[in-house]
Amino acid sequence: MSTSEKEKRVEYGSDRTADKQKALRESGNLNAGFLEIARNVYAHLNDEISKKIFEAKILYAATGDVGYITGLESKYRTLNSDMQVYVEKIQKGSHCLIYGTGRGGHYLAGRFKRFGVKVDAFIDPDESNGPVDSATGIKVICEKELQENKALYGDKTFVISYSSKTLAYEVRNRLAEDIGIDEKNICMGIYDWRNNQSQYFDFFEAKDNEVFVDCGCFDGATCYNFAAWCGGKGFDHIYSFEADPKNYEKSKEILAPLGKCDLYPYGTADTNKKVYFAADAFETSCMISKEEAEKRNFEGVEEIETIALDDVLEGKRITFIKMDIEGAEYEALLGARKLIMENRPRMAISVYHKFEDFVTLADLVLKMHPDYRITFRHYGFDELETIMYVE
Repeated sequence: MSTSEKEKRVEYGSDRTADKQKALRESGNLNAGFLEIARNVYAHLNDEISKKIFEAKILYAATGDVGYITGLESKYRTLNSDMQVYVEKIQKGSHCLIYGTGRGGHYLAGRFKRFGVKVDAFIDPDESNGPVDSATGIKVICEKELQENKALYGDKTFVISYSSKTLAYEVRNRLAEDIGIDEKNICMGIYDWRNNQSQYFDFFEAKDNEVFVDCGCFDGATCYNFAAWCGGKGFDHIYSFEADPKNYEKSKEILAPLGKCDLYPYGTADTNKKVYFAADAFETSCMISKEEAEKRNFEGVEEIETIALDDVLEGKRITFIKMDIEGAEYEALLGARKLIMENRPRMAISVYHKFEDFVTLADLVLKMHPDYRITFRHYGFDELETIMYVE
């Protein structure tokens, strides 16, 4: 595509799609048309695990009760060993204390609240952060207070929120050795609640001469995971897309040694246009509506360009597409319709950013290839991190 042709197609993203999705989410109304589509998707599911996950997500979509997902048996979720500890100890109706009132502690408190776990208190070494956490209204105690009230708190589950393993183990040792908390009641924090080791690449086996499209590069780790997945077979090429300016610059440096990798500073959508983008230099960076940008007073908001994969990768051979782009997957798939029709790639697509995605995204790819087989795997403790595998 020439520069002039591209400029002619640039326009600011409409809020109409965002408004429609917002209304659908807020209504919680699974109408007859939606359920009919869901039944068709269900008929294309590949195995029993997929069906159990699908059933749980339908009930969650209909009721808003995340317990349908957190209540899934472990055999229906792809969790790592650390997360299994949480499955056993952090259940609806249980009580815990969180060590640390920083970002990680607040994140955990929010997640626990979602699935009915009561946080009795934060523990924080800085006494000035108490007696009540201003962000959550949860009581804050120091280690001395914990020692004095061990009879009250000692049998609860203690969750250490620090992401640094060194700091977390220091805290664990103090709780166990200095205060006398039973080690079996102490959990190390899981900051993002997912199984990063397996996601995207544990279902398929690599074939010769794979060509990978990574929509949502973030820090480049997925590209390296792809290369490792290919193993001794190697791969032909990687096309990676990252719209967050800081993430793009970081990834450009990180991916340079990998070779055979083209990195593009664009979002992926149905057309080439300009959109507003919440650029937080993290994996949650995402496209937002003009309304949302105005609510933020445009702080941390960038104007970015999106591209259609059909345009930038026209004529390329593609074997595997991964999409994890914070709710923009539907439009990105529309923009890759020709590539998908011509190449019939295998795909790993996130279907949890919008409650209806596990139905609407599956329906869309089935319209492109009615004989596609659909498999779901769930990599998170709560409703997040459901991946749809398409082959």
